[in-house]
Amino acid sequence: NNNNKNNNNNVVISFPSAQNQSFYPQQQQQQQQRQPPFVAHAEENNLNESQSPLFERIQKDFSYEIRLPPNFQSTNKPLKTHLDEINFTLEGTRGYQYGITVDPIRIRSLRDFGTPEEVAAKIVMAEVNRDGVFEVKLANDPTEDPTTGAYNIDYVSDGKRGKKHFVTRTLVKDGKLFVLTAQCKEEEYYSVDGGGDREMEIGSCVDSFRVR
Repeated sequence: NNNNKNNNNNVVISFPSAQNQSFYPQQQQQQQQRQPPFVAHAEENNLNESQSPLFERIQKDFSYEIRLPPNFQSTNKPLKTHLDEINFTLEGTRGYQYGITVDPIRIRSLRDFGTPEEVAAKIVMAEVNRDGVFEVKLANDPTEDPTTGAYNIDYVSDGKRGKKHFVTRTLVKDGKLFVLTAQCKEEEYYSVDGGGDREMEIGSCVDSFRVR
C-alpha cells in the first residue's frame, strides 16, 4: 500500500493502488508506508493534428503550446488571480473546459516541492476543503513525465454542484509554475451521449501541453 499523511490537516491520503481511495474533510485513517513514485512514459498523441488546433501563448518571459479539441474558444477571467490565466470552453457544452495558469515560483523543479504523491496530496486537500465539496478521490496514481518533469494528477470531486472529473498537468520552468487543468462531468468522462468518451480526448490534450 502507498499512503501519504498530511500532518497539517490531520488527514491520511490514500492512492488508488491502496484499498481506500476516498478523502473526506477532517477524516482520519491509519497511516501506511508509501511506495516510491510511479513514473509514466509519454505516449503518442491520440488527437488528430489536422483537426486539433495548436494554441500558442507567447509572452515576454514565458511561452507554451497545447493542442485543444476542435471548436474550443479561449476566455479570460475578469478578476485576475494569477500572473497569467486562460480558460477554454466549448459552446453549448456545460461542465467541460480547460484552464491554464502561470505563477512565479522560487523552486527550480517540482521535485523541490515534493514527489508526485506529495503534490497530489496537497491538491486533494485543497479541493476537499473547498466549500460544498463532500468527497475527493484519486482516479489514478499520480505520474511523472521523465522528459519534462511534469506531474499528471487525476481525481474526482463530488459536491453540491455534482461530481466532476479533473486531470491536471503541473510543471516548473524558469521560475514559473504552469498548471493545466481539464475538467468535465464524471458521467461523461468515460461515456458521452452519442458515443465516445472524454478520457482519450482529455488525455491526449493534456499530453500535448508543452512549455518552451
